[in-house]
Amino acid sequence: MNKPIRRVTRADVAKKAGVSPTIVSYVVNNNRYVDKDKKARVKQAMKELCYRPNSMARALKGKHSHLILFIVDDLVGEHFGKINKQMNSWAIENDYFICLCESRNDDEFINQIFQSYFDGVIIGSSTLKHEYIQKIIDTNIPVVLLEMKKYEDITGDIALINSGLYRGARDCCRALLEKKRSHIVYIDSLSQDRADYEIKDDFRYEGFVDELKDSGKFNDNNFRLVSNYLDEDDLANKLKDLIDSGFIIDGVFGRTDSIALNAMSHLVNMGFKVPEDISIIGVNNSRISKYSNPKLTTLDIDREAIGDAATSILSKMFNNDEINEEERHIVLDSKLIIRESL
Repeated sequence: MNKPIRRVTRADVAKKAGVSPTIVSYVVNNNRYVDKDKKARVKQAMKELCYRPNSMARALKGKHSHLILFIVDDLVGEHFGKINKQMNSWAIENDYFICLCESRNDDEFINQIFQSYFDGVIIGSSTLKHEYIQKIIDTNIPVVLLEMKKYEDITGDIALINSGLYRGARDCCRALLEKKRSHIVYIDSLSQDRADYEIKDDFRYEGFVDELKDSGKFNDNNFRLVSNYLDEDDLANKLKDLIDSGFIIDGVFGRTDSIALNAMSHLVNMGFKVPEDISIIGVNNSRISKYSNPKLTTLDIDREAIGDAATSILSKMFNNDEINEEERHIVLDSKLIIRESL
């Protein structure tokens, strides 16, 4: 049985349990006697409907909760942490609290969002199903979407922040081609729950491939995609299989710095030299990219600008300020940082 994807009310619980909303209130607050059978039916209905009473939300009825939810794909990496740190400076000044959580594709996760009464939601996830994104938007919660891929099927009153991944990926590809690299590999993310993810819609991949197409290098002789690997060891096996097949890699673009550095380690272990034999580029300009050997060439994403843009537009949404089209779809610049691995 599918769970409802909306805020569950006490009236919903009362209807399912066959009691009045007042009885539900008594059970929730535990402040009046309720017949044992009715109490059991109410608790069972609450469980089945995923109803979560929120005392703070009840106290703040009609007011702001001062809570913002930031949904991301990766809680471990530093990319979203830096964006969150920038937003947190605004949050402290404006008496808000930002809740950082990892994306999940299930009804329970969406129900938890609806029951928590967030003032706004920032989505930085390429793996969250579009249908769930749309359901969050349809509740009229202010939503800011970090545009890492195409969201052409998403509708509603939202704001988009594009970090310049498409143009940046083209710059990365062009840098490899200018180094006369002719056997280039694009390495996608680890396989995971990516239900609505299609690589052709990802701005990194689209930009990289468009640059290859314009150069006439998007063919089996010059390009390979490595994806659907389960872990670092599986990536090493896929790279080895690719080389054993006769495709002698001389250029690598990793979707993130971590992926690029993993590939570098595996290729060096296979006897290749970087950058003499292979040029390697990553994305995010992470701290570790400066200290690898050789230092990693990478695409820098302006995370401070992303954080500032997200909180600025949310603030206007909270205040019902007029927002023009340019503010509603912000496009930022990325920058290629040239280091030793190129």
